[in-house]
Parts: sequence; C-alpha cells; structure tokens
Amino acid sequence: MRGMTLLHSFLLTVLLGGCAIEKAKDDVAVAMDQEIAAGIESNEKLPVPAAVSSALIPSIALGSSQLPELVDEERFDVTVNNVPAVQFFMSLVDGTKYNMVVHPEVSGSITLNLSNVTIPDVLQAVRDVYGYEFVNTGYGFQVLPGRLQARIYQINYLNINRSGESRTLVSSGSLTILGTEDEGGGARRESVPAGTTINTDLPETTFWQEVKTSIEAIVGTGEGRGVVVNPQSGVVVVRALPSELREVERFLEATQLIVQRQVILEAKIIEVRLFDGFQTGINWSGLLQSGTNSITGSQVGGGSVLVNESGVSDIAGASGSLDPVDPGPVSGVVTRSPAIPIDGAVTSAFGGVFSLALKIGDFSSFIELLESQGNVQVLSSPRVATLNNQKAVIKVGVDEFFVTDISSTSVASGNTTTTNPSVTLTPFFSGVALDVTPQISGDNNVTLHIHPSISDVVDQQKTVTIGTATQEIPLARSTVRETDSIVRAASGQVIVIGGLMQDIINDQTAGTPGAKDVPLFGNLFKHVKKSSQKSELVILLKPVVVDDGRTWNADMQDSLETLRDLNTTLKSRLPAGP
Repeated sequence: MRGMTLLHSFLLTVLLGGCAIEKAKDDVAVAMDQEIAAGIESNEKLPVPAAVSSALIPSIALGSSQLPELVDEERFDVTVNNVPAVQFFMSLVDGTKYNMVVHPEVSGSITLNLSNVTIPDVLQAVRDVYGYEFVNTGYGFQVLPGRLQARIYQINYLNINRSGESRTLVSSGSLTILGTEDEGGGARRESVPAGTTINTDLPETTFWQEVKTSIEAIVGTGEGRGVVVNPQSGVVVVRALPSELREVERFLEATQLIVQRQVILEAKIIEVRLFDGFQTGINWSGLLQSGTNSITGSQVGGGSVLVNESGVSDIAGASGSLDPVDPGPVSGVVTRSPAIPIDGAVTSAFGGVFSLALKIGDFSSFIELLESQGNVQVLSSPRVATLNNQKAVIKVGVDEFFVTDISSTSVASGNTTTTNPSVTLTPFFSGVALDVTPQISGDNNVTLHIHPSISDVVDQQKTVTIGTATQEIPLARSTVRETDSIVRAASGQVIVIGGLMQDIINDQTAGTPGAKDVPLFGNLFKHVKKSSQKSELVILLKPVVVDDGRTWNADMQDSLETLRDLNTTLKSRLPAGP
C-alpha cells in the first residue's frame, strides 16, 4: 500500500510539473505578443493632447460680430521703368495694410511689368531677378541689400567612414610572369591567378568632405565667402550671397532626403533537390499554373534559356546586369510597362545565371510552388534594414582553420641534423554569406547589387613528406556556389536568382562487421551503393522601401502573426495538459 501511495504521488508531481511547464510556455508567448503589439501601437500617430492644442490655438469668440471678415489678398497691376529701388519699395506698400523698412545700403533701379499680383509676389519677383533680399517680420517687410550673409544648417548623419568590397574569383591555377625591374635590370617573378575576377568596390568616400566640396562649388571661393563643416555636431556654416544660400539650402534638403531613405531587405536562400523529371533544372513556366501569379525575368551568361514558341528569347539580358522586365503595378506603384510572362521557359544546367521578378503574395506561396519540382530546404532566411547606398552584410556559418602553407628549417648540431616543420593556418568560412547594396529611386524602385555565397568546407587528408618525415596534413576542400549581379525591382517585389546547380553524390557501404574488412574476400560480404542527385540554389530577395512608420508597423504585424501561427502549431503537437 505504501508503494502505491508513493507511485501516485510521483505521477501527480509529474503531471503538475508538465502543467507548470506548459503554463510557463504560454506566459512567454503572451509576453511576446504583448511586446510586439505595444511596439505597433507606439508607432501609430498619437492625437495632440487638449492642453497642448489649447495652448497653441488662441480662443475664438463664438459671436459672429467679433469674427474678422475674411477677404482675399489684394492684387495689383505693377508697371515701373527704371525707378530707384528705395522709391519703388516705399511706394509699393503705400495705401495697403503692409509696412516696409528699407536698409540704407539698398541702391539701384528697378524695371518690371506685372499683372494681377500681390505684394509678396512682387517682392519675390524682385528678389529672383535683382537679388534684393526681403524678410517678412511681425511688423512688416524688411528689404536688405544683396550682401554676404552667414547661415547655419543642421545635417543628421553619422560621422563615420565605411568601405567595402565584393570579390568573386574564378581561377584554374596561377601563371608565373617573368619580367624586369625598372631599376637595376634584375629579374622579377610575379604569380597571378589564371581565370576571371569580379571586383565590386564600395568607394571609400568621406560624406562630410563631399558635402563641403559640393557647397564650395555652389558658392564659389570669392572674397568673403566660406564654408565650415563640423562633423561632430552635424552643423554646416555657409557665408555667401542670399541667392547662393538658397541654392545651398535646396542642395542640403535633397541630400538629406536621399541619404536618409531606408529599405528593409528580406531574403531566403533555398536549395531545391530536384525530382527525376526536372534534372535539367527548375521549370519556371510550370510555376505559372497557380492562380493569378505571374513571373518575368532575364538571364546573363549561357545560351538561349528563356525562349518562346519560335525558339527566340523573349528576354534580352545584359552581360553582368540582371534587369527583369517590370511586372506592372506592385503595391500601388505605377511602373513602366505591363508584364511579359515567360512562355515555355525551361532552365538548363548550362544556361548561366538568371533573375526573375515575381508578382506574388509572399515567399511561402512561391516556396509551395517550388515543392512541386523537388524537395525544398531553406538554408538561410536573413532580414535586415539599411540606408540608401549603404552595404548590408549578413554572414551565418563557422570559420575553421586549415593548413595552407608548410615550410621547414634544418638545424645542424654536430653530426645530427634536426628538421623543424612550420605550418601556416588560414581560416576558411563554411556557411551562407550575403551582401546587398541598395539604391532607391524617387519612384520607389530599388537597384540592388547582390552577392550571395554558399560555401561548404570539409577536411581532406594529404600525405606530405618534409625532409625525412612523412606527415598527414588536413587540408581544406571548399565547394562554393556564388553569384554577383545587379537587379532592379519595385518596392515589395520579389526578385529570384537561380541557375546555380550541383550534383550531390552519396556513397553508402553496408556489410557484415569484420568480414567486410578482410582483404580481397571482404567485397563478398559488403554492399556499396552510389547515388547522384541534382540540386539547384535559388535566392529570393524582397526589398521594401520604408516611407513612414506604417511600413514598420506592417513588418511587426507580420512578425506577430508568424509567432502566433508558430505557437498554435506547437500547441497542436503537444499532448493535452491536465
């Protein structure tokens, strides 16, 4: 009886513990939902408090007799010919509600002929043509001569310098070039890679120095003019004529608007292990059989892959630049041409690298389409936000060290010679790396430089003899799939880069333990199976231009729904609690 009591107590403790764990998981899920919902709510536009509104807006009496009569701005026809400037300005406001103060240094004469204009319109026209600056103050207009003035501008930008380089090397060895030194006539040997190299450099430019150079080009370097830039405080001081200062102001407004534009980059790197019927590659035209989805694209390298019924390519891709045909309106953006669907396009293992533009709901819909042609595995799903013309780098993997150089030194001691080997270790990256540089146009089209790289590094043993010693050295064998391309897409449009295929070879050995290892006769007791399967690498990339807080809200809302779906799925797979 005592044993049964202990057993019941133990089972009750386990059940209660399971309920406690389940409750803890529920608490974590609820806390995550609340945090994301709070972030979405904080980004919404908040109403102005009543106290602030009452302080900013003066009280208005409701009596109609106390309301001022609303009248249109009075308009005139103004015609003058070679009138002194001071006389012109003072007579301009004669008999009107405006006051005028003219600086003593104002001189010159004015000639103009304007019809149906207001007083501010006339002052604006005179400033544009003759350079007389005016200021609308609380008591009236001030007219100032066209002399040098100093103004202070604020620029919100980081005081840092960034530089980057994307490098793709295709090499089949190295060539040794024998040359001659410039001085002394000595021989020189230079080893250079044999193959193709693609270098994409992000120029190392100093933003603040470029701003100063541009402003100096606008205002010139005449007497009294000057430009001072303080990167630490983000302040720019310019001393120039009023007309030149207005040009500087327009330049700084355009510069700040462009450099502060932001884009969210969402990517998925997918490997598709193709079924037997798709060993030549993914049949992209077969993906168009689902609903109203549409796909357009272009290729670079290889032969005629995307062809129509007559065997002629519908899409002419430029070498080194992937520019899909614009698929029409996306997310309310009016684009330049309607969609041109791919008709009967089948990719080839020798067709080069191509890009596609998808007019499709989301990544999950496209992945479901790919599953009809092979087993889909998502290698990486990075997501990052970056500013205009700023490189974003994503790297997921591991660095392992391998031997890349071996040298030896011999030390003689009496009749004995000792050889000391020396090895050089170099890190090799194995994993997924992606760097993207966006450029956002005024109509929310995004030009992207994309450089994805998927590398797999494994050990291979090499026997190396150093002096009289023979050693097994672990060397690196690297399998790399990468591409370097430039594409263009509208905000919210999905870009697909594919055509990176490889053969996966599997060797499986089975046999009787012990007997299969016997020399010669061991083959009678073991079975060797070799299989080969083709896989294709597909990179999906969706840029979304951030216009305001609503874009971030939509992004957080998507994350919230994903977490809720995941929580629901996990609960459905767990056994019911007590």
